[in-house]
Amino acid sequence: MKQYIEISIRCADEEMADIITAYLADYPFESFDTEISDNALTLKAYILATAWGECRQEALSSIADFGEVIGEQEIEDENWNAAWEEEGFQPVDVDGKILIRAPHHTPPSEDVIDIIVSPQMSFGSGHHQTTRMMCRLIANRKNQGDILDVGCGTGVLSIAALKCGAKSADAIDIDPWSTESAKEAAELNNLSAQMNIILGTVEAIEGKCYDMVVANINRNIILGDIERYDNAMKSGGTLLLSGFLHQDIEDITTAATERGLSLAETMEEDDWVALAFTK
Repeated sequence: MKQYIEISIRCADEEMADIITAYLADYPFESFDTEISDNALTLKAYILATAWGECRQEALSSIADFGEVIGEQEIEDENWNAAWEEEGFQPVDVDGKILIRAPHHTPPSEDVIDIIVSPQMSFGSGHHQTTRMMCRLIANRKNQGDILDVGCGTGVLSIAALKCGAKSADAIDIDPWSTESAKEAAELNNLSAQMNIILGTVEAIEGKCYDMVVANINRNIILGDIERYDNAMKSGGTLLLSGFLHQDIEDITTAATERGLSLAETMEEDDWVALAFTK
């Protein structure tokens, strides 16, 4: 059985926990959770013990500016969020246009886009600000053709695009937990035939072109891969980006415009940002 390390980090508030999570996304952490007790917030981050040994010092340096590590312990592989999945997951209403829910929740009215996910540890249940903003941007751009979803997590953005009229979606993630979650979500939404789920990096689709590319990851991966996103876009295509903070807007906008992309829309929620570009 795989051995994992659980890192406990004391945070000043939820905003700091979100910032730390964003920074730790540069490392191979597989899940995050938060606990609140006695007015204290603790972020728990889970990573394979072998991977932690390789990135420990760098990751701890990233944490130090925003929170305090109060514990490291080795645990066995298990579904740490089982109770949360069954009992704590609440539906996410995106502006009355999209409802992200678990299978046991009541379906919305027919005029609301219904997205069903079986809540897993993978990022993308819809509760995070960046996922909601990306859903808004997708809902504003209906009837796209072929979609590339980079860092797909549970597949929410691919499903949103397909239910907004897209023809097909290639959903890519480097995390096996995420691709399995996305496959399950595709089945729950009767979209398995339209969603091609790929375990790997964006290099796996080299040579293919899409009408829309969406990437809700983090600034470093976006900056490193934006050339590949551009190469994967058809002329007139759309690029939707999120997973970064207000302070990152200039760097990401500069990288995109240097590729000839035009900024079309900016969204912000609690210091998190989503940007839309056109080619």
